[in-house]
Amino acid sequence: MPASSPTNSEQEALVDLLNRTEQLFLAALENVSSEQACFKTAPDRWSIAGIAEHAGCVEELLLQLLSSATPSTEETNRVIDEKIHRFAASRARVVPAPEGAHPRGRFPGLADSAAHFRQVRQKSYQYVQQTAPKLRALRVQHPVAGNIDAYQCLLLLAYHPQRHIGQIEEIKSHPDFPRGTGNR
Repeated sequence: MPASSPTNSEQEALVDLLNRTEQLFLAALENVSSEQACFKTAPDRWSIAGIAEHAGCVEELLLQLLSSATPSTEETNRVIDEKIHRFAASRARVVPAPEGAHPRGRFPGLADSAAHFRQVRQKSYQYVQQTAPKLRALRVQHPVAGNIDAYQCLLLLAYHPQRHIGQIEEIKSHPDFPRGTGNR
């Protein structure tokens, strides 16, 4: 039996989710000074700047994974969709970042990391537009979720920055976080 196509409402919901999480993530980065962007709650923890860098890098890695998606007639398991919607943004479960997505200081400042994230997110929108009718008929081997369809991979991609908004808020609420409004 052939894999089904995403419905128009699924495609619209995916684009809405991509848009919403982009706006929320970028809003979390606004008015963060250089000092605040570099603050870490502990030496082994990420800073806001590191999180912003990581978010763009993960999105790039997932787009690379999606670019190698293979056609499949495997039927979509919609239970996976529900699990993604319920758990992907949650910080309750620690998910180790792939080595290639660890912060490495790739960008000179937070504004540069935010701009990179915006650029990569635009590529995500383009991928959805170009591939929309086939998203359920393409499969990838996601490093955490396993064998999923491209639509499900895009759901994970969309929710990923939302997961880190919680982390940014935790940093901002730390008692030692530098106070005052800043500029990026």
